[in-house]
Amino acid sequence: MDAEPDHRPSLLIADDDAVLRSVLGFQLDGDFRVVAVAENAPDAIALAERHQPDAALLDVEMPGGGAREAVPQIAERSPHTSIVILSADESRDGVLELLSAGATAYLRKGVPGPEIAKILRDALQAKTDEPQE
Repeated sequence: MDAEPDHRPSLLIADDDAVLRSVLGFQLDGDFRVVAVAENAPDAIALAERHQPDAALLDVEMPGGGAREAVPQIAERSPHTSIVILSADESRDGVLELLSAGATAYLRKGVPGPEIAKILRDALQAKTDEPQE
């Protein structure tokens, strides 16, 4: 008997904290299909290009340049991916820089799983609603 297709949106999780990657994967599994996990910016970029996920949840501070390096490259290499930034730092300039580089939304670390899932769903909808070039 064939398995039913999995219609959950695909998700890339990138964070240098292995425990947080695991917790996020567990918390978001009901709403998203985690297709890749990365612990640094270069891996996040390569995995986004390879898997073309619907959404990417990226930590700002990761080895290899963090979200500042990953966001513009993922936005270029996987343009339909909704990028959500996860960080403990909420400096206005940092948030605006990442949003202008291609991120769709910005979350503070410590937000409960259901809220992260909602923000990711909202980011997916916002990306779908963007005018196409």
